[in-house]
Amino acid sequence: MLSFDASLAANLFGAAGVLSNFAWPLFRRRESMLASQAVACAFFTAHFAMIGATTGAAMTVLAGLQALAAIPLGSRPGFRKLYLAMLPVIGTAMLASWHGLPSLFSALGLTLTSVGRYQLDATRFRALVLTSIPAWSVHNVLTGSIPGLCSDALTLASGFWMLSKRD
Repeated sequence: MLSFDASLAANLFGAAGVLSNFAWPLFRRRESMLASQAVACAFFTAHFAMIGATTGAAMTVLAGLQALAAIPLGSRPGFRKLYLAMLPVIGTAMLASWHGLPSLFSALGLTLTSVGRYQLDATRFRALVLTSIPAWSVHNVLTGSIPGLCSDALTLASGFWMLSKRD
C-alpha cells in the first residue's frame, strides 16, 4: 500500500519552485520574468505550507499575486495604484502569521522584491529583485528549507550572469 509522504511532497514542490526561480532571471522581458516568478510562488507556497513556514507561505501567496498585478504596470498605468495598494498587506500578513524572525525576514524579502517588480526597466527589475535574496536566505535557513536555499543560490547565479551579459 502506498502512503503519502508529506516531506517528499514538500521537497518536490520546492524542487519545482527552484527550477522556476532559476529560470526567471534568464528571460529578457520583464513580463516573462514576472510570469515565471508567479509560477515559482505557487510551488513555494505549497512547499512552505507543508514544512510549517506559515509566514513564508503567506508571503509567497502575496508575491504570486503581486507578480501578476505587476505584469501590466508598463502598459496600463492604473495598475500602479493597485500594485502599491498591495504593499501594506505585507505587514498585515506578517503580523497575522507571526513566527518570529522567519516572519520578519520573509516580509523583508517580499518588500525588497516589491521594489524591484515596480521597475519597468528589465535590468533594474532584475538587479533590485536580486537584493531580496539575502533576506529570503535567512528565512530559508531559519525554517530549514533546503529547496529555498538552493533556489536562492541558483537564482543569484542566473541573475548575476544575466546582469553581466547586458547588451
